[in-house]
Amino acid sequence: MPLVGDTGNGATFTLTTQTAAASMKIEKIGIGELSLDMLDISTLGTSTIMERMPSDLQKTGDITVDFVYSQSATAVTITGLVDTATITFPIAPAQTTTTGATFVCSGVVTKFKLPDLQNGNVMKGQIVFSPDGDTGPAYTRGG
Repeated sequence: MPLVGDTGNGATFTLTTQTAAASMKIEKIGIGELSLDMLDISTLGTSTIMERMPSDLQKTGDITVDFVYSQSATAVTITGLVDTATITFPIAPAQTTTTGATFVCSGVVTKFKLPDLQNGNVMKGQIVFSPDGDTGPAYTRGG
């Protein structure tokens, strides 16, 4: 049986309108989790454990992208304009597929952090992309 599993090496993060994202030297992509809140439906007659029911709508977490700073790279900007983020997963060496899985959603860049400057440390920054729930999030498996 072939081995299963891979690292994130080779993954990419792009934004439709901000080409600067493609020039970032990405170190880590954190895909926020989808979650569903539970609503408290306890009444005065509830005696021991809170009664709960699922909410109607899911929530999406933010996408965080950590990158190694390069002064020659163009900075991602915070414009408030809706963009589409695409994360492409790497293809594992043992896989026979030709395209990586993707995670796509619309949203807005809400944070951009330039690196801290200090001796003995590589300069690293971060952007945060907040999905707006309009398009996606949609995960498509590789093929």
